[in-house]
Amino acid sequence: MSPTPKAAREPAAQETAEKKWFGEQFPALFFSGVERIAELEKRGLDLAVAQNAEVTEAWKNMAQKTPWAPGLFLLDLATKGWERYADTRRAAIDAVVEQSRALAEMSRERSAETGKANESATTYVQQAVERSVGVQKRVLDHTAAHAKAVFDTFRNQFGLNGAPADAAAESFRKGVDTVIDAQKELLDIAVH
Repeated sequence: MSPTPKAAREPAAQETAEKKWFGEQFPALFFSGVERIAELEKRGLDLAVAQNAEVTEAWKNMAQKTPWAPGLFLLDLATKGWERYADTRRAAIDAVVEQSRALAEMSRERSAETGKANESATTYVQQAVERSVGVQKRVLDHTAAHAKAVFDTFRNQFGLNGAPADAAAESFRKGVDTVIDAQKELLDIAVH
């Protein structure tokens, strides 16, 4: 009994086409999926911010009709806090999209030239660090802006303008700003 004859085929051409497709097409498909997920995340955040604003407005309306209800500044703080969280989250999503874009580009380059990809990897890592630092700085900026909004709302709600407690609150706010500025300087040192 003779062994079953093997079919003649051209494996090299077929394998090259498959590798070319994977190496060139997969990064684009991956990045396209990341962009779609990021867009969904942002839409979800937009809807959550809108829902939060509606709920807050309903609570304000109810509180205004209740004679013993406390001031509404806490509702304003909660709304501002949620909006700042959403802004920070959007910035983080944008950073992930940028990281994914860079990764997809690096992968595409790597399939074209391995040597060039090694150089790109170093550049990619540097860019990743810079993007990460940028996101952290944006978070710090949002934190500083939110802290200022909290202090201003607190000052106005309780009528502290010019009072001794106002000076203490302002001193505390400046301390928060100093800590945030110091963190930004540390991030600058980490990048360079």
